[in-house]
Amino acid sequence: MTRPPERRPTFPRAALRDGRRGRIATVAGLGMAAAGLLAGCASVGPTDNPVARKLTWVSYLNGDDLRAACTKGETDRYRLVFNADYQKHVRTYDIVGDRGTGGAMVEARVLEATDLARIDLDDPAAVARGPIAKAQLSPRQFALFVLRLYESGAFEPAPSGVRLPSNGVYWLINGCRRGSWFFNAYPYPSDRFSDIRFDGPLKELDGSGQGTGVPYPVLPRPQDAPRTLPTGGQVDSAGVVFEVQVGRDGLVGPTAPFGAWLFAGKE
Repeated sequence: MTRPPERRPTFPRAALRDGRRGRIATVAGLGMAAAGLLAGCASVGPTDNPVARKLTWVSYLNGDDLRAACTKGETDRYRLVFNADYQKHVRTYDIVGDRGTGGAMVEARVLEATDLARIDLDDPAAVARGPIAKAQLSPRQFALFVLRLYESGAFEPAPSGVRLPSNGVYWLINGCRRGSWFFNAYPYPSDRFSDIRFDGPLKELDGSGQGTGVPYPVLPRPQDAPRTLPTGGQVDSAGVVFEVQVGRDGLVGPTAPFGAWLFAGKE
């Protein structure tokens, strides 16, 4: 019997830049041997473990866990990630509908640059976990949130081909609504970003007693906002940065096994 030709895996179009060495490496050049080690590293939702988060970050951005479970009859789930320079400020929101009440549960996290003055030497990774808040949305609040997503074009096709550098500012959203998967991206500056409506309910939640209590950062002027990875002398102070590319319905490439390569940072 003739064996079918072996399919060669494809690699995501993303780059990793090591600021300490000024070195750029594409994911394709990192070698196939490591793929097996990371094959089980798909995201399974939010985590407060910084090491696990590094292993699964791009998978988490892509909503691989939500997509895999998105079938008719499943509970609606939404994920929103606000990136304002990954080295400085990231916010995540995981929202799970409650079919019993018609409302939803929100888990919000804020990840900011490590404050060296707060490091506990017995647990140096603790500060990387960031503030966490959980809140219950009423049916009216949840319906308003979904409406704001609709008004923001969340359920329309994503801007395929857009590249998002980790030192830039953007929203990435994905989820499962009524058994259908959706994914979208909103880079700053852009008309898409300016027309966002879904951030209103989230900021209202963050400003309430149920929120994280951490304010949103001030956005850079449009002309000053990074749109590409650092180059030249900027690399030395940039740390480790990465870039992801948006496809029509998700990030380009098999993100789950390769998250650590795209999110590898300093321990």
